[in-house]
Amino acid sequence: METPRTLSPVAVAALLAALALVAWWPVASCGFVWDDDDYVTQNPVLLTWSGLWRIWAEPRSLPQYYPLVHTSFWLEYRLWGLSPLGYHVDNVLLHTLSAWLVFRLCRQLALPVALLPALWFLVHPVHVESVAWVTERKNVLSLVCALLAARSWLRWHDGGTRRDFVFGSVWFLGALLAKTVTASLPAALLVVLWWRDGRITQRALLGATPWLCAGAVLGWMTVVLEAEHVRASDPRFALHGAERLLVAGRALWFYLANLAWPLGSCFQYPRWQLDAGDVGQWLWPAATLGVLVATFSLRARLGRGPFAVLLLFCGTLVPALGFFDVFPFRYSFVADHFQYHASVPVLVGASAVAAPWLAQRLPRAASLGLLGLLLASCVALCWHALGAYRDLDSLWTRTLAQNPRSTLALINLGGAANLRGDRKTAKELSERALEIDPTSHEAWNNLGIIAHASGDRVTARACYEKALANKSDDAAARHNFAVLHLEEGRPHDALALVEGAVRTDPDYFEARITLVWALHDCGLWERALAAADYVLQRLPDHVSTRERAVSCLVRLQRWRQAASNAMAWLRAAPSSAAARQQLATTLAQALMAEPPDRVRLVAESACRNGGVDAGVILPLVEEALRRQGAAGHADALRGGR
Repeated sequence: METPRTLSPVAVAALLAALALVAWWPVASCGFVWDDDDYVTQNPVLLTWSGLWRIWAEPRSLPQYYPLVHTSFWLEYRLWGLSPLGYHVDNVLLHTLSAWLVFRLCRQLALPVALLPALWFLVHPVHVESVAWVTERKNVLSLVCALLAARSWLRWHDGGTRRDFVFGSVWFLGALLAKTVTASLPAALLVVLWWRDGRITQRALLGATPWLCAGAVLGWMTVVLEAEHVRASDPRFALHGAERLLVAGRALWFYLANLAWPLGSCFQYPRWQLDAGDVGQWLWPAATLGVLVATFSLRARLGRGPFAVLLLFCGTLVPALGFFDVFPFRYSFVADHFQYHASVPVLVGASAVAAPWLAQRLPRAASLGLLGLLLASCVALCWHALGAYRDLDSLWTRTLAQNPRSTLALINLGGAANLRGDRKTAKELSERALEIDPTSHEAWNNLGIIAHASGDRVTARACYEKALANKSDDAAARHNFAVLHLEEGRPHDALALVEGAVRTDPDYFEARITLVWALHDCGLWERALAAADYVLQRLPDHVSTRERAVSCLVRLQRWRQAASNAMAWLRAAPSSAAARQQLATTLAQALMAEPPDRVRLVAESACRNGGVDAGVILPLVEEALRRQGAAGHADALRGGR
């Protein structure tokens, strides 16, 4: 039933590639979803060459400090921009590489089966979330690095050279820099050695210690950034004491059940209601402890394998079991992508038990047929699940169908409907979200946007105030409320709000644009220029920001800079009469500082370097010079034509 031991790794790689093509081809129609905007489509660090430095040197410039992941996005952005296909194909390639490495690791450990767990891992439906969601490059990239690190470390331990340890250490560091959930790898390797050899050598402990220290440091850094930068520690959703044990015990069984019966997968599962006083809820952690004790106690009869698999499964899941605050817990305590790494030992262990059991009881053809049916069923479920990742509407519509009380789905569908101009549907969805959770600041913000767009500023104001009452640092509500203040002529009120939005989310680009507007209208010219420079470095053709930059420079009488920015404004908006007039005025002021015999030369050079048509602009400049009483300069300009 298992392939012959002589089957070459190249042949297995070809088989895995063929199965990956069959299972994952629908990913070609998938797009960007949920927070892919933070990671890719609206991530400013991807836009510039200096962004590569920021990825590594400025942890708070990223949604999460996983610089290897963002470097891969930075490189992909240079290759195919914001076309989603390339990002998805790379995720599939990395996932397929992990499946091949699972096969190689099983062979290295002399397991009775090696191909089946690799094939099963490749097409298991719980992995769709990690593969089809671009943001989860964190999972697929970190697992490749972790498996390569494991193979090198085991080779070193079993008599290899220092070179094996060095290469393993480099791969482990890469795994940590892709996702620090891999910090458990050195402990996992010790468990593997205990399973295989019945003991843990001094060499193993010495080899694992530096890895454990590196994992602890980067893991601690992730916990701090998750709490302070990602703002996972929202008091409204915080877990306390016994609640963390309730989540951990139930989550482990949830993940095992999903691996065994992967039907009804959902992007956002219902969030459990926790009650430490409910004896029934304690059955989950009690059952977990009981199974661990039983498998350890019966290891002489069952072998060390079952206990080792459970240790690997539970240990790998520790960061996602509720012992640390993570942002998604405000919506659900479980998610398919949380168990991507942890699924490997379970699938390997299940394969090691199931394959020999079937081989002893069924003819080879029948057992192969059953395993083929298993893989075909998994492929069909993958195809079905991939449909949710075509776009945001597909994702949230499917989520809502499976979890009707998902406020996250209602809020996002409401936001999408509002962008389409369907304000009636947007309002209904947001109101449904508030029926489920009256404290939803996102829903109140959505209703504020809808009222604002409809011209009902009184209702918009009330909604934004309610959003901020429920979450005072909600960057989106602060920004939208600031825009309302600016439209109503209250720039100082707007400035306080939008500055708060930028402090909360420094990469909130729309808030950066609004900050320029607020600073300009407050008459803070120097600060407005600095804020405009931040925006224009990343989006040089942003017309309103360029216009305000020109206005600031005019107030400061920096005529050359004003003229240069006016030219950029005109290039971005060639039909803008205001841009042409402002260019003429500022260029005229700059020319007044030149001797008359140089006026024509300087003006033509400025137009040529600025990429504007001198034949159109210079007559306007001449008129501006005459209006400003510089007839001699105007004559000199005309005389050269």
